[in-house]
Amino acid sequence: MKKLCIILALLLALCTLCACPRAVEETATTGTTIPEPTTMDPALIEAYKPIQDELARLVRAKSDDNDAWEALGINEVPYEFEEGSLGSAVKDINGDGIPELLLLDKMNTGSQGQPFIYALYTLKDREPVMLGQYWSRSRAHLDVDGRLFTVGSSSASSTYLDSYELRPGASELTHLTQYYSDAGGNGKQFYVMVNQGREDPLSEHQFDTLVGLYENPAHLMRFEFIPAE
Repeated sequence: MKKLCIILALLLALCTLCACPRAVEETATTGTTIPEPTTMDPALIEAYKPIQDELARLVRAKSDDNDAWEALGINEVPYEFEEGSLGSAVKDINGDGIPELLLLDKMNTGSQGQPFIYALYTLKDREPVMLGQYWSRSRAHLDVDGRLFTVGSSSASSTYLDSYELRPGASELTHLTQYYSDAGGNGKQFYVMVNQGREDPLSEHQFDTLVGLYENPAHLMRFEFIPAE
């Protein structure tokens, strides 16, 4: 139901694009903040300590062990990161009482100052499960509703826009919306909205507006940063 509502909201945004650009922004990016418990179970938070300890070990060693970094979900080894920039945050992103772990770079931020998200974890049977991993060509932004917006690119001509949510008690992300742009065989750029397996065309202007919304959601979630040291 929530997926349908988001799709309908974005369709409404696209239909009103030319007449009221401001309405597009408000329709697609505002919502109700996820209620978060005042306290999280310390035993659940402790389940993430081995990951946080390994991140701290790699940071202290200034490690160039690609396999060790990738095991944490960090695909791009940060060889020249600033001291104190890498760390983590523990946050219940969907209000179900189960904390999630984010691996972050606070010196690499978007326009609203949200730290770069390298990896996102949740717990399944009290064991960490990686939900997603991100890098410079596939950036992720988490809004106050617990929706994850990603902007990716596999080439100069391709751009992919996706949104996800972690439903209460789930151990994998649910795919909510999908858009992409690429060049056809004739070299001409095309723009698409994927809706229940059907691909509907978009204009360049509509797609560019969506890129702006996905790169800069109106209300980003805030984290309490824990430096890896």
